[in-house]
Amino acid sequence: MKDKTRVVLAGIIAAILILASLLFAGTLLIKGEILQLVLPIGIIIIIGLFMIPFVRRRYFDVKKGFPFEDERSKKIMNRAAACAYYISLYWLLAIGFASSNEWIKFEDVSQATNTGIIGMAIIFGICYLYCNWKGDVK
Repeated sequence: MKDKTRVVLAGIIAAILILASLLFAGTLLIKGEILQLVLPIGIIIIIGLFMIPFVRRRYFDVKKGFPFEDERSKKIMNRAAACAYYISLYWLLAIGFASSNEWIKFEDVSQATNTGIIGMAIIFGICYLYCNWKGDVK
């Protein structure tokens, strides 16, 4: 039952993200900011491509009696997190260096923070895909 709850919770989070992105896109459309629609549409596409099939596959696996996480998936997650941590440190240093040399101009601190967090999330996703594809877990 615990595994089914985790899968349903992941589905609810995906649905909330899609709805929030749709609201954001609607707000931008009302304001007439067509170019800025790339971000919410991109979020919806990414969630549609990755999260929905993931939740669907996990739901049917849990329904058949398979565990939500096995030993291999835990090791891959740990390896991906460690790899993403080290790469993210360099990502944050690069953002700081680029903003101090005025190659990137942030309007305020929150914009720089959001850029750093989004980059870190993308780095983690890439590291997870790489570690899962490589498959060499010791």
